Parts: sequence; structure tokens; C-alpha cells
Amino acid sequence: MSASDVGYFDDYESPDTKQDENRRGMLVNAIQKMGKEYVGREFLRWLMEKTKVFEQEFPKDPTLVAWNAGLRTVGLEILSLCSEANVLQHVLTKEVIENE
Repeated sequence: MSASDVGYFDDYESPDTKQDENRRGMLVNAIQKMGKEYVGREFLRWLMEKTKVFEQEFPKDPTLVAWNAGLRTVGLEILSLCSEANVLQHVLTKEVIENE
């Protein structure tokens, strides 16, 4: 007998649920708002820098390798949200937007 036989996973929702789509939409909206302001774009750039998105490292310590991989995963998700929000170019190039 397995866990699926007793209905253990019946309440499990896959990651592609409507709730996750709504949450992602809210995050994209927040990134768009941040992308309209210079300070917001600086913050997004800082987050990507601190999560080592722009760095290549090859540490010998496997714990540090795993830590850096986790950091990059977060940073790359922020990068993906910026791309989806159409602000990535402005964030990466430190471009000034008119009427700012």
C-alpha cells in the first residue's frame, strides 16, 4: 500500500495552480512598480548582485557551492520577474527613464 492509495496526496496542488499564477502576477506587478523608479531599479540590481547572478565562482567547499546555488536561484527568479515585467533592460543598464 502506498501513500497515494490512501489519498494522502489528494489535497496536494501542483505548482501550476491558479493561485500560483495570481501570486506571480502580483510579483510582476510589484516589479513593474519598482522598475518605474530609479531607487526601485537600484534595489533590484543590488538584489541580483548580492545573490551572485553576475558572478562565476568555483569554490572547493561543497557547502559553499550549494549555498551559492541557492542564492543564484533566488537571483535568477528576480531576473525572470524583471524580464516578465519588461524592466530588465532598465535594471541591467542603469538606464534613466524619461520623466523620472
